[in-house]
Amino acid sequence: MIDPSDSYLLIDIGNSRTKWGVAKNGRIDPGEPFATQCFENNPEILVNYWRNRLPPTQVVVANVAGPEIAACLVGWSQRYWNLAPRFVSSEAEGFGVRNAYFEPGKLGVDRWVALIGAHHACPGPVCVADFGTAITVDALNSEGVHLGGVIAPGLRLMHRSLVSGTHDLPLAGEAFQESLACETAAAIASGTRQAAAGLAERCYRETAAKSGCEPRLLLTGGDAPTIAPLLEMPFESRPELVLEGLLVIAESGR
Repeated sequence: MIDPSDSYLLIDIGNSRTKWGVAKNGRIDPGEPFATQCFENNPEILVNYWRNRLPPTQVVVANVAGPEIAACLVGWSQRYWNLAPRFVSSEAEGFGVRNAYFEPGKLGVDRWVALIGAHHACPGPVCVADFGTAITVDALNSEGVHLGGVIAPGLRLMHRSLVSGTHDLPLAGEAFQESLACETAAAIASGTRQAAAGLAERCYRETAAKSGCEPRLLLTGGDAPTIAPLLEMPFESRPELVLEGLLVIAESGR
């Protein structure tokens, strides 16, 4: 049974940014994201975010940034709260979701937790598009069965690969055009953004075909607001989707 006095510090540690929020009574109060490097390079900045809050009942974490970052968080949490964080890992089945991977632990934990959040928030088939450092799109049917997903470079990685792998191409700026561009920087900006949008749309259509009905398309990740205007189907912005999934896990009592 959930104790109304329980509070949870929910932490989504990504490759570039860390998102977090404090949840109580089923509601998430999101905090200001910060660079993941702060765990190693400037851990005392976390005092400004967390130290003045009451110690949480649990610290629940999805971490894709590696064991060194995890160790920094463990040290910080034990130092200030004498509390060991709970690091979530991907499972074959749990919280109403069945993992499609043959080796379930190899599904990125952020993707796994986002699927849990999506399934609990949205009955029926769902397509989750996360536009972060990498772009991932994952599909669920109405029974919570993971239909699989795709991974592609994020916008910045696409930009960098073009610049590093070719001669005399500029970095893409903000000169985005929805139509065909007439100068190189705008062409790169347009091409990478439309590639991201096209990937999401293609996965959406495949999810619809496999599910037999139109899924709900959920957008998350730092670049989601950049891609959203290009999409030709309805979508919902869920910037805290991983935190939503972490809250489901925290409240489950498992």
